[in-house]
Amino acid sequence: MSIVKMGKSLVIVASAALLFACAGSDTSEKEEVVTPVVEEQVIEAPIKTAAELAKEANDAARAAAGSIVYFELDESVVSSQGRAVLEAHAWFLSQTENAGIVVSVDGHCDERGTPAYNLALGERRAKAVAQILMSYGVSSSQIKTVSHGEEQPANPGHDEAAWADNRRAVLDYTE
Repeated sequence: MSIVKMGKSLVIVASAALLFACAGSDTSEKEEVVTPVVEEQVIEAPIKTAAELAKEANDAARAAAGSIVYFELDESVVSSQGRAVLEAHAWFLSQTENAGIVVSVDGHCDERGTPAYNLALGERRAKAVAQILMSYGVSSSQIKTVSHGEEQPANPGHDEAAWADNRRAVLDYTE
């Protein structure tokens, strides 16, 4: 072997020894790595009964449906939309815990027609709503009907849109 080759080999071996020696002789302080332990907290939601779930669903349905049933001109027939409103309220009223709640059904008309005719039409509208509530299981002792005729308009205008707003029956639980 020539001296040149031996010199190269010696340089390579010395370099390798130096690298291995440096890697194993680190005396500086090592940072301690702390992994935080997160304690899992399981929050259990209270289990709701079927009755509680039904009540929540009905509360939402009544809120969405509102408490007004609208009628066509000179009509006291409740539409399918009106029946949906009444079905939600009837479920609420027919529950045993709500047996003491009384609802007032207020019949209203638009300004067209004589005062006597409008009072009679308002009464027919209120009674039509009461009949449907009773057909859904509400006790007749929980329903009071009142006709206001044209005296309490929801919309004071004098056009078709205002008249449509005023042809209504309103369910009122404020008693």
